[in-house]
Amino acid sequence: MNTHHIHLNLKQQKEPDKLTQIMLVLTVNGQRLRVYTRMRVEPRYWDRERYRCNLQGRINLRDRQRLKCLNEQIDRLIDRIVEADASLADRGEYLTANELRQLVDDNCTLLHEQTNPLEYMRMMASDYVNNLNRKGRKGIESTCTTYLMAVERLSHFVQERKLTIRSFCDFNKRFFEQFSDFLCNYTYQKGKTSRHYTQTTIVNTIKVIKNLLGRAYDNDLTTNDYFRKVPTSLPADISEQIYLDEEEIKRLSELPVHNKTERQVRDLFCIGCYTALRISDLMQLNRATFEDQVIQLYQQKTKDLVSIPILKEIAPLIAHYRSVGFPKIHISAANVIIKQLAKRCHIDTPVTRKECRGGKTQILTEPKYKLVSFHTARRSCITNLYRRGYSTNYIMTLSGHRSIQAFQRYIKASRCDMSANFLQFLESVHAICPM
Repeated sequence: MNTHHIHLNLKQQKEPDKLTQIMLVLTVNGQRLRVYTRMRVEPRYWDRERYRCNLQGRINLRDRQRLKCLNEQIDRLIDRIVEADASLADRGEYLTANELRQLVDDNCTLLHEQTNPLEYMRMMASDYVNNLNRKGRKGIESTCTTYLMAVERLSHFVQERKLTIRSFCDFNKRFFEQFSDFLCNYTYQKGKTSRHYTQTTIVNTIKVIKNLLGRAYDNDLTTNDYFRKVPTSLPADISEQIYLDEEEIKRLSELPVHNKTERQVRDLFCIGCYTALRISDLMQLNRATFEDQVIQLYQQKTKDLVSIPILKEIAPLIAHYRSVGFPKIHISAANVIIKQLAKRCHIDTPVTRKECRGGKTQILTEPKYKLVSFHTARRSCITNLYRRGYSTNYIMTLSGHRSIQAFQRYIKASRCDMSANFLQFLESVHAICPM
């Protein structure tokens, strides 16, 4: 059989960015055979003359790898068809539609069997910072670490339960039920204490696995898309995250420090409290542009440009570090130090919160300083600006939030604040009598 007589057409051409099936068409012994190859591609990447994916032009790294893999699958399938046809011709026989479908199935099975799911997922997680997502953006180091930890939890689950995952088809309903159960009951040591994963950790781990399975699906390594049915949403009230009010921030900014590292951590935290910058962005301030009392920089997480006014509370700090250079501190060390500083300046109001570990919800009361981290600075800035009466649109422009839903999670006006405000309102309209 001449390979020129083998045609590969797309199921649809009208929507250039919509994945569509590649159909195999050939004529054998006067009979026209059509079989779907179970491979999919967007029409804009398809070369209708060569019957291959077009790798020329501006294509991001992730799509280029996927299209290259598709071309290799097509080459392998055509070689198998030609070999099978030649073998049948020696016996005076011809390919049938059923035999052609079997060749397609065998080609897909071979690809799936050659790809070890755990190795593939570990490779994708390790290479996260070099690959691009669907929006054409590269990942960041902190997210890469999160992905690798999730894959390690998956590997530990497979080892402990003595499971064998041979293909991506094994990621079915039973797998996700067992994996969720494993994460829920898993214990680890923190100091001398045995602990369970929080519900947030469990959900985020499953989100990572779903994302990696989505990449395998996009790269046509599997047709199993059960992962899309797995819910990964948390209740809105699963955690009572804290913020610092402006009086607490002022106390922290005036706290005497014991060494240079403490001073740098305190100052960076205070800058975060009036800029809403994430710690990853605070560590990049040496690359920022400072013009007309405005900080301009590209956020590490979203890669969006934000313009942040330099408020009077941090203007002296910004001026100082612009002359000597903004410090860089390891995130985990910075979070430990900021808790210690918060404790020393008596940010110790009892905070009652819910914590879900091992499938059990507990009501805990802890001093506020124990819950302080560098992300508290971002939350504090957004909440305090909101309490000052600034418009939501302005604050979202400053913080880089794209949706009102994501923004609202950061407005942490406590229930005590809301109760006090409501009480004042009731008194103002004489709905209640002062005691």
